[in-house]
Amino acid sequence: MDKMGAFESFVSAVQSGSLSGAARQRNLSQPAVSQQIAALEAHFGSQLLRRGRNGVQMTQAGQVVYKHALAILEEQANLVAGLETLSERVMGRLVVTASPGFSQHLMSDVIVEMKRNHPDLEVILRADARVLDLEAEGIDIALRWGSVGDGSGVVRKIATMSFLHVATPEYLNMAGRPKTAEDLVKLDYIQFKTGDDQIATLLRHAGETVQVPIKVGFTAQYPDLVTKALMGNLGYAKMPELLVGPDLEQGRLEVVLPEWTIPETGLFLVFPERERRSPSQTAFQKVLLDHLDQTPGIELLASARRMRLQTQGSI
Repeated sequence: MDKMGAFESFVSAVQSGSLSGAARQRNLSQPAVSQQIAALEAHFGSQLLRRGRNGVQMTQAGQVVYKHALAILEEQANLVAGLETLSERVMGRLVVTASPGFSQHLMSDVIVEMKRNHPDLEVILRADARVLDLEAEGIDIALRWGSVGDGSGVVRKIATMSFLHVATPEYLNMAGRPKTAEDLVKLDYIQFKTGDDQIATLLRHAGETVQVPIKVGFTAQYPDLVTKALMGNLGYAKMPELLVGPDLEQGRLEVVLPEWTIPETGLFLVFPERERRSPSQTAFQKVLLDHLDQTPGIELLASARRMRLQTQGSI
């Protein structure tokens, strides 16, 4: 039995409240997680979890094992970090989370380069639109834009990201191209999730930022649905420039009210609260900043450029 793996699955099940949640955290199938926990129960000769419709709960024996499992896993993480620090070798496992859009269009290239440069490192990318709790989910680095959430962690703003209002030429031919900011309310706005702009959007012109009324025509819970709605001529949407650049160049999309701009959005790295960064975190940060610096629509802050210079040659 892989006791460390079984401990990780057990702890993940307790913290997430379900076997399916543990499977997502561990990047395993639910049957695999169930088998690991069953093996752990057989090893200790005690039932550790009670399974029910509402998830799992610890038994008394489970509470004892959970306490010690946390200590064992923390000690193992400290051991790996200590060895990494001594050798400056990038190894072990690195868990990264980013939004689905970033994961698909940016993070995949970053991880390919990480694996090419550091073959001993296992990188797990969790594409999730939610703001995850880094400590509870066992995440080493989060890339977030806009909101960084209320959880614990060390937050570093690294860049600003440009957004554009875009639509297909076909939709604008049908609905009419707005000539003033107030004309936007005549078009259907494709909203990304319910937390996005709902009755107004911020626009900037001639150094002044104003709130402009909008009319939501469609709400999408996933980034791909926003893209499909755009290409299906259902309206216009606010999109990161890095995602729509090729479509703009090839004429599949065009900028709505190009003389008006959308205020930039902050891009952040979030780390768990630890005394120091591991070599794998530092290596990932460097590769990510290198890629961001070459990405249209993203402007690195001066502090992020200094971070890049500080890690040159250290990895």
